[in-house]
Amino acid sequence: MNGIHAFPKVMKSISFLFPAFFLFALLGFSESLKPAEDRRKVEFFEKLYDTTITGIKPIEEYQDPDTFYSEIAKQVGIPEIVYEAVEKKFGWKNGDKNFLALMIKGGGNSDDWGVMVTRIPNSIKGFKEEIMSTKSEVKKKEIRSKMLDVLKDMEMKMVVVGFDGKVSFPEFKDE
Repeated sequence: MNGIHAFPKVMKSISFLFPAFFLFALLGFSESLKPAEDRRKVEFFEKLYDTTITGIKPIEEYQDPDTFYSEIAKQVGIPEIVYEAVEKKFGWKNGDKNFLALMIKGGGNSDDWGVMVTRIPNSIKGFKEEIMSTKSEVKKKEIRSKMLDVLKDMEMKMVVVGFDGKVSFPEFKDE
């Protein structure tokens, strides 16, 4: 008989603890970050880089979060750091023979900016207009062939810039 009465006491304990655990979990997960701690807020990057960032909309207003982070990266000087790094390491710079195109990725839980740098020959400019102004399909094929030859001289490098400003050049092995 004693064992039968013990069961309701155990159930009472469990039934009391279950809401407490549930409430604790809700409170723990619903705690919002301060803007200066939330990587989805401009304030985080303003505090990190000790600067004022202007003209950036909330991340939710961008179709792609990468656009939000890219706009921030531009204002905190990431492109300049990358341009300097690739010139020092590879001798790449914007000039008469080539121009550099950057694609910046960042944000989320990452503590760095990933930047794909593409060195593109300046001679690529003008091919589109030349193709559009040419009526002969044979001539268009010749122009496209020349354009592909120029694109063979295009090169890409990955540059990583940590939030601390440290620059690295990850190497990817061919598989």
